[in-house]
Amino acid sequence: MRIDCEVHAFRQESRLVAPVIDGSVERLESAARGCAITGLVLVQPAFLHDDPTELFVQASQTRMPVRIIPPILKPPAPEVLEAWGRSGAAGLALTLDDPDELAECFEAALQLGFHLEVSGGLEGREHLAELLLADGHRLVLRDFGLADSTRDPAWDPRLERLLALAEGAEVWVKLSGLGRVPDAWARAAAGRLLERLGPKQLLWGSEWPNVTAAHAYAPCYAQTLDWLEELIPDEHARGRILNETPAALYGFRN
Repeated sequence: MRIDCEVHAFRQESRLVAPVIDGSVERLESAARGCAITGLVLVQPAFLHDDPTELFVQASQTRMPVRIIPPILKPPAPEVLEAWGRSGAAGLALTLDDPDELAECFEAALQLGFHLEVSGGLEGREHLAELLLADGHRLVLRDFGLADSTRDPAWDPRLERLLALAEGAEVWVKLSGLGRVPDAWARAAAGRLLERLGPKQLLWGSEWPNVTAAHAYAPCYAQTLDWLEELIPDEHARGRILNETPAALYGFRN
């Protein structure tokens, strides 16, 4: 099994900006199969905000094995989380901007076996991540775990703090952000992450089709895998990032 850990599925009519982008599951699955991807993790694109209804509707229409990461900005009721789990949710997407409001939700998520997928970077929030880890949570850090890509990864102290937090912990870093991060920066950052954490703590997400508020960025799906090959040239390490690591975390059957 080869798994893409972040794809976007949505009805074209739900897209208010750049409506030419087709995010149908049919198109998504066809593109993935063409690149020998056989498992998908559906993460809600930002333009759909915090209502995961569309996400679960799209997931129900897939033929390929999928897992779902719904977003939370406000704490859903425990019975809602349980229903999400029965429908294929494996984790929750959030930022660490106001974690106190979500404390009760975190406890329920932990009981259900959900991990937490964190966006927005860890800068200034490392202590919050440490508290979550101490409570037994598993963390996935999206977009290389950093909020911006303006510093050289060879000496960036933010990356060093992230590595110190992640080493030996229940932390995974997702290589994602194609089209948003400079290629040279991504290669350097991926090299450091691979060297320090190894493929057992790295994931990959195409974020395809990628849509932002101002424009649509939608290369052919194969280009997203070409990007991963540039980031992780070692075939064995790349194979584990596509297979064993995500299969174990998201609960796919290999």
